Amino acid sequence: MSKPDYDYIIAGGGLSGLSLGYRLIHSELSAKKILLVDQTLEPKNDKIWSFWHEGSPPFQDLIYKSWKQIKVGFGDQMILQPLERYTYHSIKSSVFEKVVLKQLQNHSSVDLLEDTIVSLEGDESRATLKTSTNSFTADYIFQSCLTPAEIEQDSPCYPLIQHFLGWEVETADNVFDSSTVTLMDFDPNFSGGIAFIYILPQSPQKAMIEYTIFSDQLKQKPFYEEKLAIYLHNKYNLRPLDYKITRTEYGKIPMQDHRYVPRYAPRVINMGTVGGLTKPSTGYTFSRIQRHVEDIIHQLIANGKPALPHRSPFRYRAYDLWLLQIIHDHPATAMQIFEQLFSNNSIDEIFRFLSEDHSLLQDFKTMSRVAYPPFFRAIWKTRKRLFEI
Repeated sequence: MSKPDYDYIIAGGGLSGLSLGYRLIHSELSAKKILLVDQTLEPKNDKIWSFWHEGSPPFQDLIYKSWKQIKVGFGDQMILQPLERYTYHSIKSSVFEKVVLKQLQNHSSVDLLEDTIVSLEGDESRATLKTSTNSFTADYIFQSCLTPAEIEQDSPCYPLIQHFLGWEVETADNVFDSSTVTLMDFDPNFSGGIAFIYILPQSPQKAMIEYTIFSDQLKQKPFYEEKLAIYLHNKYNLRPLDYKITRTEYGKIPMQDHRYVPRYAPRVINMGTVGGLTKPSTGYTFSRIQRHVEDIIHQLIANGKPALPHRSPFRYRAYDLWLLQIIHDHPATAMQIFEQLFSNNSIDEIFRFLSEDHSLLQDFKTMSRVAYPPFFRAIWKTRKRLFEI
C-alpha cells in the first residue's frame, strides 16, 4: 500500500481549520506533513469572534479588546454587572487569519492550497480529499466545510437561526462606554422571535453594534439597518450624519436540534459548526472549537488517534433543546425567562452555566431562579426528540 501524501489534511480555512493548523505547528507534531485546503485563503475582515474566558485566553496576542463589565437591557430596566471570574474578549477574524496563515505559509511541513473541495472519503487505513483539479490522501482529514449527510437528511424540530447585521461605527464625540459590553438589549417591539442589540465598544468613539434575531425566518437587510439607526438615535441621540459606518457585518448561525455526527467518513473528523460545536441555545462556538483542538492535539500525541468533537453532557443537551422549544414556540415566554435568568443570577454564574462547567446542584440553583411551568411543558413536548439527538 502506498504511503499517504500527508499525515493530516485540514479541509476548510475558517476558525476551526486555522486553529488546528496553528496548534499543530506549535506542538510536538510540528514535523508532521500537513495540507490546508480551501476555496480561498485570503484573510477577510468580515467577523468578530467573542468569548468569555477564565485566566489566560487562547490567542492572547491577537485579542483586540477585553472587557470586565457586562450590561443586559429589558426595556427600561438595565442590569450592569462586573465580571469577577471571567473576562469577555474579542478577536477580529482578519487579524487572526492574517497572522495564522503567515505562520502556516512559512512552516516547512505545511502546504496551502486554494481549490474547490469536491468530496471527502475514508476507509480503515486512510482518508482522501478530492478537489476540482487533484486528489490527496492522509492518515486523517479534519473538515469544517462540508455538511454531513446525516445532518442534511435530518429535520430539526426547532430550526432556529441567529441572524444579525452589524455596523462598526465611528463618531466625533465620546459616545460609547468602552469599559462595558452590551450583551443583550432586548427589543420589546419585535415579534416572531427574540431580538436584541449587541454592542462591542472599542473606544468612546468607536463600536460594533449589531441587531440580532433568534427566529426561523431571515429578514431583508434594510430591516436590520432601520433597527440599528433607530437604536443609535434613541439611545445615543445620533443621527446618520453624526456617525460613519466603517464596516458592515452580516451573519447567520444555526441554533438547531441536530443529531451528533462526529465523523464525515472513516478517518474524516468533523469540526466547528458541522461537528456540532455551535452551542444550540446561544450560537457561541469559539471556546468549544479551542477545546476540541486541544483534545485533538492531546490524543494525537498520546495514541495517534484524534479526539472527536466534544459532545455536551446529556443534561446540557436537554437544557438547550428545552430552551430552543420555548424560543421557537413561545418567544414572549422566552423573553421572560431571559429577564429572570439575568435578574436573579450573576453574569459569572450564567457564563459558567453556559460553559457547561457547573455541577448538577449548581445547575438546579441557576434554573430554580426562572419560572418552572414553561420548562415542564418543554420537557413533555421534546421528550421524543431528546433521545433522537
